[in-house]
Amino acid sequence: MKTSRSRVLSLLCHHGLLPVLLSSTVAVVMLHFRLEWSGRKSFIFLVWNLFLAWVPYGIALVARLLQARGWARAWNLLPLGGAWLLAFPNAPYLLTDFIHLKPRPGVPMWFDAAMLASFAATGWLLGLLSLEVWKRLLEERWGRVAAWSGVLAASVLCGYGIYLGRFERWNSWNVLNRPGSLFEAVVDHLREPMAYRWLVGTTVVFAGLVLLSYLAFETLMQRRRTERARA
Repeated sequence: MKTSRSRVLSLLCHHGLLPVLLSSTVAVVMLHFRLEWSGRKSFIFLVWNLFLAWVPYGIALVARLLQARGWARAWNLLPLGGAWLLAFPNAPYLLTDFIHLKPRPGVPMWFDAAMLASFAATGWLLGLLSLEVWKRLLEERWGRVAAWSGVLAASVLCGYGIYLGRFERWNSWNVLNRPGSLFEAVVDHLREPMAYRWLVGTTVVFAGLVLLSYLAFETLMQRRRTERARA
């Protein structure tokens, strides 16, 4: 029993659990300090956004645990993969909260910038860690080409999801409670993408940022694995 628990803990730590817990704690502490400092509830929504950023990471960890225990099958990985893909934009979405940065009474803007950066960095890290899990799962099952194709597709869909969330105010759970309206919106976007002012730009920019940052992340991870193998 202890061996099984230690393996699970080791796996979780291997996928960055401790750094994102620390980063999340720092972000929340900064927000708490700001709330006490200003006496206002500005930016309280960041807690909810951070929780949503943890969702794709949590789903990815569940998939990884299932795979590690030999329980990963199409019947459970496909629904998890679909849920992860819907939730994935919530992680990098935190970067867009910089739109709320402006001078506010009682708190210097540099502190708000640092606080927003801590939330954005945490969300981005959560997204990269979750993407890395799925990339490895795809690579183990279908090879390197399929894995990188999945990374590219996820990056593009993430950019589009950020557009849906920031500019049209759709949420991941609208797939369940408003599927018809969401489907109509997606069809309209595909039919006339240039009719929507920020659609193409937001999708391309954030897809590019996710992809480039993951390439850098993957390079660092590969170097780390190589150094461990040599040790």
